[in-house]
Amino acid sequence: MHDLQVDPERDPVLARALVGTLRDEWRPAADAMRSAREWERRAYITLTLAAAAKRRVEWLLNWLKAHPDDSDAVAVHNAMESLNGS
Repeated sequence: MHDLQVDPERDPVLARALVGTLRDEWRPAADAMRSAREWERRAYITLTLAAAAKRRVEWLLNWLKAHPDDSDAVAVHNAMESLNGS
C-alpha cells in the first residue's frame, strides 16, 4: 500500500489535499494536481491521492460529479482502479 504519511512542512500542498480527502473535500486535491509541473511530482501526487481514494472514495466521486471531464480527477480515478487491480 502506498504510504499516506506526508510531512506538512515539506509538502504542505499534498498534506492539505490528504486532510481534505478525510473531510470529503476534493478541491485541495485538485489544487495539488494543478500544482504538479514535473512528471515525477505529478505521478507521486496522483498515486498518493489514488491511495487515499482507495481508503475513502467519496471525495473523488464528488470531484468527478462536479467536473466529469477533469483530466486530473480522471487520472486519480484510473490510478485508484489500477491500485484496486481493476
